[in-house]
Amino acid sequence: MKSRTLLAVLLGGAVLIAGAVGAWTSSSQGAGGGVGSGSDDPVAVLFEIAIDGSTVALSPDIELVSGIAPADLELVIRAGEAQVKLPARRTPPTVTLKRAMTSSLELVAWHELAQLDNAAARRSAVLIAYNATGTPVARWNLTNAWPTKLQLTTEGTGTTQVLMETVTLVSERIQRVAP
Repeated sequence: MKSRTLLAVLLGGAVLIAGAVGAWTSSSQGAGGGVGSGSDDPVAVLFEIAIDGSTVALSPDIELVSGIAPADLELVIRAGEAQVKLPARRTPPTVTLKRAMTSSLELVAWHELAQLDNAAARRSAVLIAYNATGTPVARWNLTNAWPTKLQLTTEGTGTTQVLMETVTLVSERIQRVAP
């Protein structure tokens, strides 16, 4: 009797989670919003990272990753076995931006502060996506972000190589908000 009750509770919870995720992804501020709906889809061409209202970096190339690692829960019932995947451990959200290296030292100084394990390196930041006309089309708040990786590479061939700077930021939380 207890295993049936536990199974009913777990399956009911899974249905509620699936419904909440479906409602979130179909909302205007959920994952993707109205993109692909045939409406005036915004196209981002430039991204800005700002701290305390001051631009730290501009980049045309960005990757934002946020996820939850699923865990398997196996239930054994008299007639057979059931396996349910439940959310388990949240992976920290990361933002990776890539741009041609500039003379600005703000990102490098921020990364060096993080290397010193200084608590001041954890800063709340804003990621803003702009379209071709310079209008903000999306915005994300990053809570307690810090640069975990700074990488310099060259792109191009022969004498036309460009020094590229790739910075990975990790944050405790990322939240999409209205632009």
